[in-house]
Amino acid sequence: MDKLKQFLTDYNLDFKNKTIIVACSAGPDSLALVDMLKNWPLRLIVAHFDHQIRQDSYLETELLEQYCKQNELPLYVKKWENNQNKTEAAARKARYSFLLALAKEKQADYLLTAHHGDDYLENIILKLIRSGDPAEMSSLQAVGQMEGVKLVRPLLYYSKSELTKYLLDKHLAFITDETNLTNENLRNRIRHQLIPLLKEENPTILKNGRTFGQKMMAYQGVTQHTFSAIKLEQVADSWRIKKASLASYTDAEKALFWEWKIWRYYDERVHLEKWQSGPYRILEYQDYVYLFKGQPKFVDKSSIKLDQPFIFQGRKYVISTQVLPQANLIGSFLAQKGNLKMGSAISGSKLPLKNGHHAKSKKFFAQAAIPNILRPAILCLYQNETIVFIEDVYKNQKCANDFIKYYVFLVN
Repeated sequence: MDKLKQFLTDYNLDFKNKTIIVACSAGPDSLALVDMLKNWPLRLIVAHFDHQIRQDSYLETELLEQYCKQNELPLYVKKWENNQNKTEAAARKARYSFLLALAKEKQADYLLTAHHGDDYLENIILKLIRSGDPAEMSSLQAVGQMEGVKLVRPLLYYSKSELTKYLLDKHLAFITDETNLTNENLRNRIRHQLIPLLKEENPTILKNGRTFGQKMMAYQGVTQHTFSAIKLEQVADSWRIKKASLASYTDAEKALFWEWKIWRYYDERVHLEKWQSGPYRILEYQDYVYLFKGQPKFVDKSSIKLDQPFIFQGRKYVISTQVLPQANLIGSFLAQKGNLKMGSAISGSKLPLKNGHHAKSKKFFAQAAIPNILRPAILCLYQNETIVFIEDVYKNQKCANDFIKYYVFLVN
């Protein structure tokens, strides 16, 4: 109990008169947490998600119903009906969907889970084995948020054995999940074989694990603060930055920067090797460094109509002769009244200049510092087979009295 109070003090948390939901499996960890809190001056709600994977899972519900009835605690139970996909990730998603919905319905101040110190160390080792990504090492946070709900893991100062002893000393029944007793999966092998050895080597290993996780969180915070302040310029579906902005970075630091930006813009954790990871590429061109995903395909010309949206390379555009207040204006050009076509710029295309001469499109692309591999991704507009507009690159330089102004918009 002292460790629980110490945790709340360390993280500046006050449960007094708060509405608290505890996710309880009827196992020793979560049942110990409920029992520790049952007499505190707070509104305690017990939530149980029955995965219905084991045939005897109903025993968990029965035990909790009996316990909550004896202690006059409200209990909410949800059964996992569509559990054909029995992966750990699917179970976790379904479980938290129930818990978060209940927390919002009851306007709970905190949602508590019973992860303890062994779980924390186990998680670090598991992440180290699977990916070694520092960003994943702090995934089991002591205090965090999910969908606006405050999520707290107040038992991180306890070991598994301490929580089991707590229940045994109080002669409280609990359910042991027999699937956790085998060594069939990696997590269980870490739990039963590796962590006991680490505890023999150093009895304070759980505390050291927490310290490591906290330091990693701090490093991630500094990384996020530093990297988020460095803005990238979007060019079509790619992102770029001046080389000079990263001139003081080592190659390892640059890789970390781009890995963070890939996570930020594409929501995917990657490990860059030789400036490439799967479909993601980092490319230096002139004074810029580009980040892009995949190689854009060439888009053949096709007709478009004014004021009617069209899709080019996955982005939605509208061409109009009027300003559209709800759309994002990305450019304009002068041309005759007539039909327009959109597509990628044809290699070797010649663009009209003010003086009546022409210049090849590659010259304007080079002036805009857009590499050859990305040029098919740039919107190009044609009129009478002549290019009149290239996004961020060129707009018609010819002018005549009968020309009208066209506006190019990007819409959501």
